[in-house]
Amino acid sequence: MSRVARTDFEEYGLSRGPFPVSGRLLLLTVDFEAFAPEMLPLWLDAMHYWATCAAQSRLHFCFFLAAEDAIRVLASGKKASRDFLAAMRRFDDAGSLFYPHNHFVFDPATGGKRLVAQEPANPPSNYRKRKSLFYDAVYRHGLDLGDWLTTIRTTHQMLLADAGCRIPRWPAFRAGGWDYGSTRQDVERYLDALRSAGFAIDSSACAGVFETATWRVGSVFGSNAFMCRRDVIEVAPCWVDDCGLDGQRLLTLRRLMALRRHGRVWTGAPGVLVVVFHFDHLFHLGTGGARRYFAVTDAARVAERIRRTCRFFSAVRHLLRLESGTFESLRARSAWPMTPPAPGAPGVGDGSGPVGGDPAIQPARSAAERR
Repeated sequence: MSRVARTDFEEYGLSRGPFPVSGRLLLLTVDFEAFAPEMLPLWLDAMHYWATCAAQSRLHFCFFLAAEDAIRVLASGKKASRDFLAAMRRFDDAGSLFYPHNHFVFDPATGGKRLVAQEPANPPSNYRKRKSLFYDAVYRHGLDLGDWLTTIRTTHQMLLADAGCRIPRWPAFRAGGWDYGSTRQDVERYLDALRSAGFAIDSSACAGVFETATWRVGSVFGSNAFMCRRDVIEVAPCWVDDCGLDGQRLLTLRRLMALRRHGRVWTGAPGVLVVVFHFDHLFHLGTGGARRYFAVTDAARVAERIRRTCRFFSAVRHLLRLESGTFESLRARSAWPMTPPAPGAPGVGDGSGPVGGDPAIQPARSAAERR
């Protein structure tokens, strides 16, 4: 089986070699974004049901929570805020963890997109990525990316404090739109910003030019975990799964074909199998350009999609003898190169209890106080 093309990190010479992992870890990651206010009741039902299925299947999930969307929900009213935070706690109770995610520069009080008076006078030509996080923060707003990612991490800490959820001790990040810059200099800047903001792990690697045949997210099992400059660990996705597809036989076949591309996972070799879901796909119909967004409003249909996803990946875990975990699990299965963040650093937690249980964590303002 031929090896897929290298990710940008490797192409630009920013990989310092493999990150060795002992054992076989299944990381189920969920991009938790695109909250539609009118869909919130159905969205909340799906959150509770997903947590129930995860607990029953003994699967752990890593939710990359889009800070801008969560803040917008909390700012929309007391009931919506209370219900959303309670649903977040259900995920936490089921053994899942929340990690930061962001697509654009926003107002931390409202979650609204921060506008600029005019577009950059000299934008970079031939930008290879979707113009999302990096482009918006660096080129459109001219921000110091490390400062902005620190804001994201602090905002994320406050959200978890409001919900009473655990803060991961080893924070991971995924760039919104898979946009961490277009050139080697951009990616170097991104890695420096991650480390300065206290992030230990990134899970954003892709390759090629967006919206062309060269575009690809992630890498293959066994090659997808490596060290980058500034000691940031890249744990790239292995494949993006569509949890919103119907038709059990066809969906199972597509998933098995996707899994087949990762030949080493079948051999018993050590590594990290990283799967990406998008929670909002539960409510969509179709794929690609024919996708109809938030066209599914039947709770039973959404529940079946969740149940089918958990059932399939529970079977994969047993079949391939993988251990379901979170990014926290990497430390116990590797020669961990990182030292704990300094006391008082933004977002420091022990990954085992709510904020407030660790004296190193500064008190976060509640959602009510932020409003």
